[in-house]
Amino acid sequence: MTGIPRWVILLMGLALVAFGFAAHMGWIRDPSLAKSDYIGTIDVSAEDAKLYRAVPFEWRVNGRAGAFKGNDTAYVRIDASGERPTLCGWLRIDGTGNAIRAARWLSEARLVVGGIKVTALFIAPVEKAPGDGLNAGCLRLDGGERPAQDAPLALEGSPVNE
Repeated sequence: MTGIPRWVILLMGLALVAFGFAAHMGWIRDPSLAKSDYIGTIDVSAEDAKLYRAVPFEWRVNGRAGAFKGNDTAYVRIDASGERPTLCGWLRIDGTGNAIRAARWLSEARLVVGGIKVTALFIAPVEKAPGDGLNAGCLRLDGGERPAQDAPLALEGSPVNE
């Protein structure tokens, strides 16, 4: 009985390991997304909160209990004053199931900033108010993208699983 030669199986195994390593190192990325790095969080004072813009969005989450959808608002700031532009943002959650679902949807959504797209995963879900210990998540853009301070902002994404 003839089958697949052992060297072909070994070659396929090596290709799978190489692909896994490349994905782990970040060499394989969604080509539609701008290159960026999560850089941590910053404290948002009540005065700084005025610099953040409201970005309304509709989220959709599928779970064992059914499909859910709703509307929420994230707050995002573009800071283009540094060497590389920085985006910071937060989503206010109140502990309800819908707020948690909105945060889950954001974890896989895309933020459209002018003509570029970045992952919305940097937007931090928070329970505190600005000036009361609120920390916004921040993302630094790599490459030549420099969105304007007032670039249009929109969140987009497909339904996600709970």
